[in-house]
Amino acid sequence: MSFKRGLTALSAFILVCTGILTGCATASPVDDVNLPAVQNISVAEAKSLIDRNVVSADFIILDVRTPSEYAQGHIPGAVNLDYYASFEASLSAFDKTKTYLVYCRTGNRSASAARLMLDNGFAAIYNIQGGINVWISGGLPLET
Repeated sequence: MSFKRGLTALSAFILVCTGILTGCATASPVDDVNLPAVQNISVAEAKSLIDRNVVSADFIILDVRTPSEYAQGHIPGAVNLDYYASFEASLSAFDKTKTYLVYCRTGNRSASAARLMLDNGFAAIYNIQGGINVWISGGLPLET
């Protein structure tokens, strides 16, 4: 095979491979923009979300702190699901189609919990940035 013919064959091969790779990349029906994601929201946004959904059975507030932290005061209507006590295993009991507002003391555990929920197929997850500490400093209501 001559050098020129070999170069032409190699060029054709590269063009075919490039076309296949780019064709696959652009033909994908998945749009990353529309994939579910955790929405990190402020305390003010969380309060507004709660106020808009207070009577909805499709809206659940999850407090992922320990039971003793929860007992000291929590957002009214919140369900306690301790992040450190088999949180992921307990998720199977929850409806993945509902909307969840997740919080902890500072926002770290709830961010991890929200990611686990997302990885387990939950679609609508909101995480309160700063957690209940910021909620309390904003003078918002608690129940015990």
